[in-house]
Amino acid sequence: MKRLLGSLGVALFVFGVQILQGFEEARFQQNLSNPNSQSLKALLQNALSNPLLQSKESQVQALKEEKNAVYAEYLPKVVAGYAYQETQNPDIFYPKKLDGAFVEARWLVFDGLKREGKFDIAHYKLKAKEHESKSTKEQLQLQIIQEYFNALGLQSKLKALNHQQQELSESIAKYQRFYEVGLASLDTLEAIKAQNYQNIYTIESTKTALKAHLEQLSLLSGIEINALDEHASLREVSLDIFPKSREDLQANFYLLKAQESAKSQYTYLPTIALSNRYTRYNYHDRAMPSDLPFTIRLDDPNYQNTLGISVSFTLFDSLATFRAYESARLNAMAANFEYTYLKDSHRRELIIAKEALKSAKEKIKWADSGYQSALIAYSYAKEKFNAQLIDYTQYLKALTTLLHAQSFYDESRFLYEVKKAEFLYKSGESFESFVKD
Repeated sequence: MKRLLGSLGVALFVFGVQILQGFEEARFQQNLSNPNSQSLKALLQNALSNPLLQSKESQVQALKEEKNAVYAEYLPKVVAGYAYQETQNPDIFYPKKLDGAFVEARWLVFDGLKREGKFDIAHYKLKAKEHESKSTKEQLQLQIIQEYFNALGLQSKLKALNHQQQELSESIAKYQRFYEVGLASLDTLEAIKAQNYQNIYTIESTKTALKAHLEQLSLLSGIEINALDEHASLREVSLDIFPKSREDLQANFYLLKAQESAKSQYTYLPTIALSNRYTRYNYHDRAMPSDLPFTIRLDDPNYQNTLGISVSFTLFDSLATFRAYESARLNAMAANFEYTYLKDSHRRELIIAKEALKSAKEKIKWADSGYQSALIAYSYAKEKFNAQLIDYTQYLKALTTLLHAQSFYDESRFLYEVKKAEFLYKSGESFESFVKD
């Protein structure tokens, strides 16, 4: 019996050494770069061809054309046409048929300052869309960075779970043999199986979450993701960085200016227009009186040139223009309130992002301390197990704690990168200069 117990102790010791070696090998492999991994910088660069960004760029180009159209609307216009007229009861003054081609030039000289307002609206709408396009680009890059490091965190967790799964499977096989020869109790074997089933459940959930992050990365970047660079990181960020106005806030500001300019479209000022029309006439079948004592000779003109100027005022419209102006003024006031709120919201978001970045940096220190403590605890557990002072269950618990501590440290490190990106975004900084090659 003593010889059998001694053999059992030797077997458990050898198994523990194999686990430690496997753990150290897993850590070594984790520190090696995957040659097929997609770098964060490559994803960010390829994301510039994202259809969503191309859509925003097309909208910018459309507004540029719209702005040019507004300018062209107030340039002189030249129209050409053909007119035909037929009179049922012709006489000396009205021929039966009259036709002719004409050319007319028109120019709206003054429209009550609506022109200037339209120019401003077109300009501000274009500026707002340009900043909106830049904001979409920054939000897309932020999403990629968040998804990238969140996926790395899950990937690290999955490695630890798979390593633990291998240990649990080996433990079940060994304890099954020990139970069959009466060297292990059933409750110990079933406890290991229960932990094994829970671990499998967690692995499947983690796999699904990781796959979701990878698919989202592929969607955002336009690259099919096979592997991630576990050593990816952003450059260090100073908490004293001077904040800039974010692109989405600037877009909102120019939309506000466009709303304020909309009031100019409702005015009682006069409209002044010039026109000049040149017409070539053809007269047919003029009805001449037959009982006149004298002969009338009519020389029909071959052409006519008419220069005109028109000035119009709105004298009464049941206050429709005034009410429309008030509506535009109130809409501009509402937009101003919204902009003020958004500006204050961005200021507070920056404060929160700054504190979150500080906290994430501190969490790395605590996670590293936790890992070092778990490593020390594991080394003691190994020595006690070697001296047969603790059973295998306690030894496995110490090793599991070490694996979880390693995973937790990796998660805290990747979370720190996410918080750096969020702080840069809230500060209005561009990501390009902070992404490592």
